[in-house]
Amino acid sequence: MRKLFISLFILLAQISFAKEVSITSLDGFKLVGFIEYPKEKKEKYPLVILVHQFGTDHKIWSEFAKELREKGYATLLIDLRGHGLSIYQNGKENKIVFKPNFKSALDLMNFFKKSNEKVNFKKIPEDISLWIDYVAENEKVDLDNIILIGASLGGISIIPVVTVQDIKALVSISPGSISIVGKEAVEIALASYENPVLYIVSKNDPLGSYKTVDTLMGMTNNGYALTVSGSGHGVILLPKTKAYIFTFLENLK
Repeated sequence: MRKLFISLFILLAQISFAKEVSITSLDGFKLVGFIEYPKEKKEKYPLVILVHQFGTDHKIWSEFAKELREKGYATLLIDLRGHGLSIYQNGKENKIVFKPNFKSALDLMNFFKKSNEKVNFKKIPEDISLWIDYVAENEKVDLDNIILIGASLGGISIIPVVTVQDIKALVSISPGSISIVGKEAVEIALASYENPVLYIVSKNDPLGSYKTVDTLMGMTNNGYALTVSGSGHGVILLPKTKAYIFTFLENLK
């Protein structure tokens, strides 16, 4: 029994657990995230910040984040304003309008429009920048090795962050419309950004992200576009594309 207890204790000690962390946005949202480190002990770690798509939360990245940690990256999974646990603004509930069993793209667009009016998605790049300020002050992060990966709403929202933060690379999966964060903000960000950007999209993306990728590639100094078959959107493309993402990240070293 004693040996069993010791073995169980050692096993539990080896399991890594995400730490819940929070910040406050400039307009009063309490934003919640979960940071987790690889098992290998280091003084500092490269960090991947994962930014989810509309109508979901940080949990959509769980399996992918685990694989990133196995490759030596710390991961920060955040709930965007109005999503998941990030639904309180100035002490009052303010969350997106969304029903997961929507029947058409029009339904999704209506949810998105109403949600944007409530929580203001244009503020998301600012929120991400605040997360970087937080980890710089509080976590074991190599500030020269911060990578942003986003999907859909998250995929377009990560781009303006490079204007104010030192980001080593971007991976944008099925990026949402440029209008979400503003064309000028995207143009300014990409005009001066020389680090690599990987765009991923399906050939028949139901929300037209392939058009957005074409436009973004025209603005990007050091961009790569990966188009895959089918009509998947967002993180549903990860099984097809994660090997390419890992190769892209490996080439940054």
